[in-house]
Amino acid sequence: MRKIFLQLLFCLCIYSMQGQTVINPSVKTKTSFAIIVDSESYNQAKTELEAYKKVIEQDGLGTYIIYHAWTSPDQIRELLVKLHSSRTQPLEGAVFVGDIPIPMLRDVQHLTTAFKMDQKRNWQQSSVPSDRFYDDFGLKFDFIKKDSVKPLYFYYSLKAESNHTLRSNIYSARIKPLEKSKTDKYTQLRNYLNKVVSVRTTEKNNIIDNITVARGHGYNSESRVAWAGEQLALREQFPVAFNTRGNVKFMDFDTYWPMKPYWLNEVLRPDLDVMLFHHHGSNDYQYINGYKTGSDVNTSIENIKLYLRSKVVSYAKKKGNTKEDAIEYYTNWLGVPRSWSEEAFDPELQKKDSIMNLTLDITVKDILEIAPNARFVMFDACYNGSFYEDEYIAGAYIFNEGKTIVTQGNTVNTIQDKWPDRFLGLLNLGLRVGQWGKYTQYLETHIIGDPTFHFAPNTSSQFDINEALTVHSKDNTFWTKALSSTSPDIQAIALHRLFDNNAANISELLKKTYIKSPYMIVRLECLILLSQLDDDNFTEVLALATTDSYELTRRLALDFIPRNGSDKLLPAVAKAILNDNTSERIVFKISSGLRMMDLDKLEVEIIKQSNSLPLYSRDNLEGILKNIRSTNNSKKKDIAIILDKSVKEKSRSLEISRFRNNPVTEYVDTLFGVLDDITYEPDLRLKTAEALGWYNYSYRKNYIIEHLEKIMPQEKDAAVLHEIKKTIKRLSEK
Repeated sequence: MRKIFLQLLFCLCIYSMQGQTVINPSVKTKTSFAIIVDSESYNQAKTELEAYKKVIEQDGLGTYIIYHAWTSPDQIRELLVKLHSSRTQPLEGAVFVGDIPIPMLRDVQHLTTAFKMDQKRNWQQSSVPSDRFYDDFGLKFDFIKKDSVKPLYFYYSLKAESNHTLRSNIYSARIKPLEKSKTDKYTQLRNYLNKVVSVRTTEKNNIIDNITVARGHGYNSESRVAWAGEQLALREQFPVAFNTRGNVKFMDFDTYWPMKPYWLNEVLRPDLDVMLFHHHGSNDYQYINGYKTGSDVNTSIENIKLYLRSKVVSYAKKKGNTKEDAIEYYTNWLGVPRSWSEEAFDPELQKKDSIMNLTLDITVKDILEIAPNARFVMFDACYNGSFYEDEYIAGAYIFNEGKTIVTQGNTVNTIQDKWPDRFLGLLNLGLRVGQWGKYTQYLETHIIGDPTFHFAPNTSSQFDINEALTVHSKDNTFWTKALSSTSPDIQAIALHRLFDNNAANISELLKKTYIKSPYMIVRLECLILLSQLDDDNFTEVLALATTDSYELTRRLALDFIPRNGSDKLLPAVAKAILNDNTSERIVFKISSGLRMMDLDKLEVEIIKQSNSLPLYSRDNLEGILKNIRSTNNSKKKDIAIILDKSVKEKSRSLEISRFRNNPVTEYVDTLFGVLDDITYEPDLRLKTAEALGWYNYSYRKNYIIEHLEKIMPQEKDAAVLHEIKKTIKRLSEK
């Protein structure tokens, strides 16, 4: 009789829903998790998947396994929405295992940090692979087509009526083995799941007390000030790791040359908990070093020769060029001895250079030859998280021997001027990595590996961060009380939840907290949240933030100010130009934002402030003013091109496209002059409507919305009308 009962119970746990086989959670918990897997991967790794499910449930999270021969991303999304809406055990996250359809999103570039590509180019390159399709239910899409070459690629266009800000309902991750590796993908999957079960079983009490941060060449202008700022902020987030019981290391790219072996030795450390990488990257490379730096004559000569050997041969191969053409061109252009250019064709030197280049960067092949042990690795880099490729860096770290369980990476390029360490200190409290990813991700950001992985709480506090962000996520009373926590990261996430929950007087609270908080990361959270409200309090805090002790806060403030466009903020910019001119990345952000400011007024303000300063030398000031005048003249010439119908449409279209990166507030009415005039080319008007959607930080944002709403009823062009609706939605959301 007992045997019959158990058989009936097993049948209730496994059932079919629309052809999908669902294995229900075996424990009752407040929330649930789903392992979404393709049928073949399930059949190949059934035992390992069941063991993975068991170890998650032993951690207090009921888990589904759902497998199917998936034919569309929509099948999965519908399932996730249904599970999330459960009143008894709502879904908090999911992991996509094996060959799960990959949403390739279009018309979404405003949701990325940096990706800007003409969508007329190859769709595989000009679309954004993103699982926000699965985890953010507020995003609405129109299906376009399935790729004819890549069967997992499904193309979607973001609807105008969709949400245009990211608010993921659940967290998600990918466990997608490499197509090109030492073993087949199913062996990789089995081995990885066995590793997860082993590490999570034997290291239940492992706290974060060993952290390493590494920085590659060219990252954040190689600014020492930015690098120092991150170190100070991490100390706020990981106080135990910085005391006598912990170990924190910072590894800069130019400490040694090449730095590659030192980085690889570091990720091999058996006790390493967290590895944070900041560098440039591709799907299969971590870029660490450039040519050797040095002021001695021999190093300088060798670098010039290396440069020539990398350029001369390729120049000679260009159509119409000869070997002699290439040698003569570079010899004359650089004024170097002819023999230096001739060396480029020496087979022995070419071989030597190839070997040298392999020592500069980390490749997928390098990683597969070692056994990384850092439990969690973050890749603050472009393309390292490209799970849609046959091989990718973030995947190589987990589908490997060693103890690396979970990574974070990006599927396309990503901006450097962001806050990659946001909420990272919550991992100290035992936060699941997937939950952390949910609150820090952009369209291109993805967790690779087990998203339910977490470290042991590293505090005496009884605050259950995972329950707080699920069961209490909408409870403003709970989060108001959390503001009194001594943890700056808890204070920051509390402000974030109150903001998302539309708490009363949130803007005043954020301003007040910014002014009074002693914590750098709390102040930065206030600034970022206020930027989404874009009100008078934002403008007031922006001016204060330009002199904050945290470099990243100053840098982001000086990125927001040009986009805001208010002349009230020009004195703060002038002060930063005169007083913060040794912070390389801040100098870069100011220079990049000049086109968006009223430069006539800025020049007057700089001169006014400089006259009251006891300057040792005015050479730097004169250089700044010269740059401002040059930029001002260029800007005025460029705007004239847009209005000149005698100029080719391609040239005018290019100028309008520049507003995506440089939304100049003083030229809003100029853009309306194009959009409102039906005699302009339809494609030009379409691009203008789209460009106006990038004014989300402008102090004239409401004026833009009102004008668009006014002209919308008269618009006859369907494509332009669609873009106007999308722009209104983009600017109206916080």
